[in-house]
Amino acid sequence: MHEDRGDGSPAAAGLIVDVRDVHALLEDPSVRIVDLRAKDECTDGFVPGALWLDYARLVRRAGQAEGMLPDRAALARLLMDLGITPGTRVIAHDGGSGLRAARLLWTLAVCGHPQYALMEGGIAAWRSAGLPCAVAPVRATKTASSVHWDASVTADLAYVHDSIGHGNRCLLDVRSPGEYAGQDVRAARGGHIPGAVHFEWSGVLDESARLGQPTALRDRLARLGAVPEREIIPYCQSNRRSAFMFVVLKWLGYPRVRAYEGSWSEWGNRDDTPVE
Repeated sequence: MHEDRGDGSPAAAGLIVDVRDVHALLEDPSVRIVDLRAKDECTDGFVPGALWLDYARLVRRAGQAEGMLPDRAALARLLMDLGITPGTRVIAHDGGSGLRAARLLWTLAVCGHPQYALMEGGIAAWRSAGLPCAVAPVRATKTASSVHWDASVTADLAYVHDSIGHGNRCLLDVRSPGEYAGQDVRAARGGHIPGAVHFEWSGVLDESARLGQPTALRDRLARLGAVPEREIIPYCQSNRRSAFMFVVLKWLGYPRVRAYEGSWSEWGNRDDTPVE
């Protein structure tokens, strides 16, 4: 079995799983594997028993904010369509990076469903390991589901604004250096939220899309002031990269993490928000 490289705590155990461990769970009826690749990427087969989910069902546009959560009714339908019950362990993957898959996992956390994991390396790692593939995804048996909203894992604009200069909170900008510096402008205004520290999301991955060593990652974050004693609030452009960082931070043992739902597509497109 793959050795968990997180902090070893019960909360972090199993948040990141190796493809061989997923293979061993294929016959477990309590496990639901969800493929988040774009439709045109699904040409090389599927993990046997996996469902395919359209990423568009995870996001809602509100004005210029691109990555807002769907409403609660839509989220309840999503859980129902995936056949997710309170006892279901959801393992998500995409092509390799984990960005799309992590957005589903953060959404599950918001819905109050704590049993989730990221398949490390995605379908690329699955195929590299020589594991069998199915020709097509499966369809879930729909089940009654409900959403138990967990506001502690998401931050809105007002909360983020209140976090500027807050000693117990750390705003973590996980976009590219150019976006952070205001050179790569993807909204009405460029730059970053005042006081936010920069840690590009891809810096946690190696060339094979595997996560780096936890101790080294925690040390790098700590040098920026992103320590477990503070609440960490990652953000990006549309809360896909920051949802990924949410999962990574939880895996590293950070107890308080909130992803900023609107991210820069909301903050940078307003004229009443401060920018550095």
